[in-house]
Amino acid sequence: MAYFQKVPAKNKQGYRWKCTEDAPPHPITGKRRQVTRRADTKKEAQNKVDVAIEELVSKDDNSIESGLINITVTALFERWFELVMKRKVKETTFKEYNNAVNFRIIPILGDYKVTQLNTMLLQKFINDLTDEALAPRYIEYISTILYGALESARKWKIIQFNPLADVERPRPRRTENKTWSVEEMDLFLNITKVTDLRLFTIVSVALKTGVRRGEVLALKWSDVDFEKQEISIDRSLVYDDEGYRFSTPKTESSIRRISIGKSLIDDLKKWRVRQNEFKMAFRKVFKDEDLIFTTEIGKPVYPRTLTQKFHEAIRVSGVPKIRFHDLRHTHATLCLEAGMSIKEVQDRLGHASIKTTGDVYAHVTDKMKVKSTDLFEKHISK
Repeated sequence: MAYFQKVPAKNKQGYRWKCTEDAPPHPITGKRRQVTRRADTKKEAQNKVDVAIEELVSKDDNSIESGLINITVTALFERWFELVMKRKVKETTFKEYNNAVNFRIIPILGDYKVTQLNTMLLQKFINDLTDEALAPRYIEYISTILYGALESARKWKIIQFNPLADVERPRPRRTENKTWSVEEMDLFLNITKVTDLRLFTIVSVALKTGVRRGEVLALKWSDVDFEKQEISIDRSLVYDDEGYRFSTPKTESSIRRISIGKSLIDDLKKWRVRQNEFKMAFRKVFKDEDLIFTTEIGKPVYPRTLTQKFHEAIRVSGVPKIRFHDLRHTHATLCLEAGMSIKEVQDRLGHASIKTTGDVYAHVTDKMKVKSTDLFEKHISK
């Protein structure tokens, strides 16, 4: 829709008309574009804008290389990773996407021209993955990556529609996350507190804040405000073949402040005393980066080592086996069962959307609804 505005001019009327209208978004970046033209009358200004938009659209069509019509799936992914995904996802996710593409998509579809792909061909591709007995969730992951690349090809006018849109894909079953009860949590912590104080404190932080493994291992003492009883989350530890480094959390909403209680504050203070003992014992080699959780010589804790120690401690304590990430689910579940609102849990977990929180913990909120109904009935029956 065009927008008109009077602007000063040196003509007889003393003003001119300025017309502004949205043009089609940029074919590659998708960014918004506006065209503005001036004239003595509204109609003339509008005509100038119409002509300018037509020229812009024509230029967009001609800007796509003539050779792009013959681009292969392999070449499409190279451009897609470079132009879109490198700036859209975290470095670790980028590498995971690359691995999935190189291992699962390129060997089968890489030599095809993008324009050769059709729904029947891609249906066979998905069916073959299913016949390999791959997990439905992994097949969905692969198809999501392929769909994203083909959507960019559509936006770049290489193809007119996304051929994967009508492909039947296996839907993974929604699985209920494994969690510990309060009793199981206490049993694990009571035993681990005696056997491994560092692991005890790490798990205590995870259970009482819901932070991710990388976020726990990246915590610094400066992130803890003991007076306000808060922990700030603004980095995550990444460990790969290039070594360790600190990165931003998973999403922008993952940067957050989490309220903590007295029990966790006490646990952290006890661990700080132990860590200071390490610093004194290994003062010649201890590398102090203010990290809360380190090895005896101050290096960050290797995530896989943490996972191994966690599973061994589970075996010793006799509690149900869960993943380290399930400590996050345990925290959220206990928060909801204690009466915390879904919005509060969303903020603690750092979910970008409250829908994500609601979908993951639907089974808990269903129990809460029954509990709330019982409380309401008791209240009105008084």
